[in-house]
Amino acid sequence: MASAEEELEKRSKFLSSLIQKKKSVDQQQQQQHDLLNVRIRNSDMPISLQNKAFQCARAHLDSMPSKRVDSKRLALALKKGHVPHW
Repeated sequence: MASAEEELEKRSKFLSSLIQKKKSVDQQQQQQHDLLNVRIRNSDMPISLQNKAFQCARAHLDSMPSKRVDSKRLALALKKGHVPHW
């Protein structure tokens, strides 16, 4: 019985560490999204590609001289090679 309890304790610690890592990653992603001033509603895109797309979009929007957003140019900038897998 002692070995079964030890095994359960090991699994519990392992799962707890996985949960903590996931929370840490989620908090880091949220901080980065707050920095870029974006909000994710729903996405099937991997996190790394999301971050690249946000950075590309933010850089493009910041470089626009007018406050009017040109969605066609933004889409072309994203497709041009900054996010090739999208």
